[in-house]
Amino acid sequence: MYLNRTITVVALMLFSTLAFSQMETSNWYFGQNSGLNFKDTQVTVLNNGAMATPAGCASISDRNGELLFYTNGQTVWNKNHEIMENGEGLAAEIENIQSTIIVPVPGNDNRYYIFCTKTNPSTNPLLNYGLYYGQVEFPPQKPLGEVTTRISRISNASTGRITAIHHIESESIKVIAFGRIDSNTDSPLDTFYVFNVDNNGLDRFPIATITIPESDAKILSDKGAMKISPDGKKIALADAGSDNIYVFNFNANTNDINYDFGIKAGLLFDPLYSHSVEFSQDSQILYFTGNNFGNTSFLYKFLIYDPNPLKEKIFIDASSSFSYGDLQLASNGKIYIAIYENTPWDLTNFGTYFPPKPVGFISVINDPEDINNDGDSELSRTAISLKATASLKGLPNFVASFLRNRIITENKCVDEFFDFTTDSYMPIDSIFWDFEDGDTSTALAPTHQFTTSGTFVVNATITYKNIPYLIQKRVEVYPKPLLNPNELISQCDTDFDGTSLFNLKNIGDRVLNKNRDYEYYFYNTYSDALNDTNIITNAENYVNSSSLEELFVKIVTPKGCYTISNFFIETANSSLQFVDDLYTCEGSDNVINNNIGRFDLNTKASEITTQLNLPATSNITFHTSFEEAQTKLNTLSNFYNTSTTKLWFRIETPDNNCGGIGSFNAVVNEAIEFDIEEIYTICYANLNGAIVLDGNIENDAWIWEDNSGTVISENSTVTISEPGIYKLTAYKAENNLVCSRTEQFQIRLPNFVTFRDVKTENNQIFVEVAGFSNYEYSINGTDYYSNGNNTYTFFNVKAGLYTLTVRDVNNCEAPIEQKVAFIGYPRYFTPNNDGINDVWKIEGISEDFYNSAEIYIYDRYGRTLHFMNLTTNLQGWDGSFNGQRLASNDYWYSVTLIDKNNNSFTKTGHFALKY
Repeated sequence: MYLNRTITVVALMLFSTLAFSQMETSNWYFGQNSGLNFKDTQVTVLNNGAMATPAGCASISDRNGELLFYTNGQTVWNKNHEIMENGEGLAAEIENIQSTIIVPVPGNDNRYYIFCTKTNPSTNPLLNYGLYYGQVEFPPQKPLGEVTTRISRISNASTGRITAIHHIESESIKVIAFGRIDSNTDSPLDTFYVFNVDNNGLDRFPIATITIPESDAKILSDKGAMKISPDGKKIALADAGSDNIYVFNFNANTNDINYDFGIKAGLLFDPLYSHSVEFSQDSQILYFTGNNFGNTSFLYKFLIYDPNPLKEKIFIDASSSFSYGDLQLASNGKIYIAIYENTPWDLTNFGTYFPPKPVGFISVINDPEDINNDGDSELSRTAISLKATASLKGLPNFVASFLRNRIITENKCVDEFFDFTTDSYMPIDSIFWDFEDGDTSTALAPTHQFTTSGTFVVNATITYKNIPYLIQKRVEVYPKPLLNPNELISQCDTDFDGTSLFNLKNIGDRVLNKNRDYEYYFYNTYSDALNDTNIITNAENYVNSSSLEELFVKIVTPKGCYTISNFFIETANSSLQFVDDLYTCEGSDNVINNNIGRFDLNTKASEITTQLNLPATSNITFHTSFEEAQTKLNTLSNFYNTSTTKLWFRIETPDNNCGGIGSFNAVVNEAIEFDIEEIYTICYANLNGAIVLDGNIENDAWIWEDNSGTVISENSTVTISEPGIYKLTAYKAENNLVCSRTEQFQIRLPNFVTFRDVKTENNQIFVEVAGFSNYEYSINGTDYYSNGNNTYTFFNVKAGLYTLTVRDVNNCEAPIEQKVAFIGYPRYFTPNNDGINDVWKIEGISEDFYNSAEIYIYDRYGRTLHFMNLTTNLQGWDGSFNGQRLASNDYWYSVTLIDKNNNSFTKTGHFALKY
């Protein structure tokens, strides 16, 4: 039921003097000086944090959502972001994902415990591994608080995981830790400890110690988070060492914990270093993160109560550019994910801690209660930019039941009835609802109807044992389409037969809150529209059955909100005078010779308005067919590319009725023709000549320009002898429109070819050149050879001197030459004056290659018979000694050469003289 508005004001005034709201999780501080505020369901980024912590942290606010203090388990900062009095030197290891948690003393708003986890030994025996607590108090004389106890150990067993939940029956908070049974680091990780915090404070001894059999869960690593579900029934534990997520049942009344099931975190042959876990606010779905050995980070969800016995984890996302860290549920029902850049795996130092690298944003799961197997739960990877601060591995650890209290409803359409209920960890003695639209209710589960669309923050103040607790929810009230009844659509009747073609969806032009994503369904009767029967199937091509016809439309929004309304269609006789054709240049679409042009329809609309003397309020649209002009389908853009064709235009009145339909020809002028290549080369054979270019005499005008814009000719042809960048613009008039075409081209000198390598050995000459053309090769200046690339080899070359020549096949580049030589000598000679082998000499030596040569010829007794140098070697030895011809026999030689680099080498051998 509802209270009237006068009573509402009085009730709110009374509550303002008494009420405290349960907003202990309103402020988060984490990472590298980062913070978030969740007050009034809005998320605000805070950049005033004083804490830089790689992983574990915790925050706490008062019942009004005002920050009290925050900690990483080693240092405590007050609400002014100053280190709290006595707030340094607590026992936690800040590298642990759950280094700490803050637990208030029930019934005492001025006293809090800070639990700290430690998994490694220390040189200080007072700070060895175990579970510690510190205590914060807010006496009246110290409103910023003080740490009254810094280090007090309540368990000497290695413990790295901690969570907490309210137990309303005993009015206490159960603190649950997980670790080893004793201080022996070789002991298995298999023990839960349950501690109790009530209005008397902390019981330093566990009220329950539960050891999990190895047959149920063999947990290998103290790394990974542990969370309890907001309803307190399930505990999830991430084990990095065994590639498993373990889920346990928890009975808060008996403090009993037993194994429920396990989830394989990774994939076959690809284990996952599981990192964090978190439950949805309704405790139905579990989310978890982790990294594989390839440093790819994964995010999964698991439907805890899915009845399918073969249920599996559901993939949501993977990233190799950053890593997903801690998951934390917020009071708004969304789950936030810390983001960090991971250090690559070092398999030689497995287990060694590597500090994370900061990232400037965090991710958000916007719909954690999404039960779809293929749904991503509306994950937003970079949802919140942290501005000048950054995220690392951790997010604040909270008492889970703080995040259970929630308003349950669904977003609906305006004028529909919203059903409201609550879910709370405490019983409800009474409740007061404020719907933010002026109406209130005191019903436990009210029904409310919003009369306007928009976003409303609904407040429910729950009272339990005379203490009020405020919970809030942001509700979306979706708008319905707004269409006035009896709207009229008029269509042009160009053949005066009383019928025309209608696109009934044009009624959308009359929708007051028009949205392109609305869907339209049409009917001949209101009964059909109401019952969704006999839908008109040809709504976009509907021919009226009478001159004035009533129809009905159902308009549906993307959110499913709908309106049913009637409207009328009628025909109106229409006749338009001739409209001038529209011309454009070929190539105006920036593509030459495709016979397509670009037409400016916006300018044409202005011309039609002037030519037909239309009111300035008229709207003109263009189409490719008469039918499309009638139905307003496929409206053309202001600039339309097409070949020569007929186009149609539609004139509309300000009330979106047809004012006339006409047509005109859209004509593309003929293409401007000339043949200009991109590059011209002035050939070596014609270096004193020039390039003659033709701009086509059939064009009307020509402008030839150099690269500086200087006009070098206005004739149809031009002669260019200088290398450079040029362009031609040719003009041609057609249909009272002067069109132009511009082409740029380059005149360049020929390329230069150079020798890269020349080798002479084994009676072969190998040559390689550097150049950009096709080349041919010769060693006699007459015969040229080519194999189509930049190398060639001459085979079976005799000893002697050669001139190697290389030229391009088009004779545009200057040829290059190089002398090459093979050193050789005849095995015999016959000085009989027949012109063949009449003398003996060394082949392949000349002054081009050598500075000097000493050639001695000996008989078998070592007597010197003849001497030659570079010059006399050219005449050779005729086989005589002291004017006497020697007999046929074997003779010996010795050759000493000094080349152009002053390198000296000697060769000896023998040959035969024959007659």
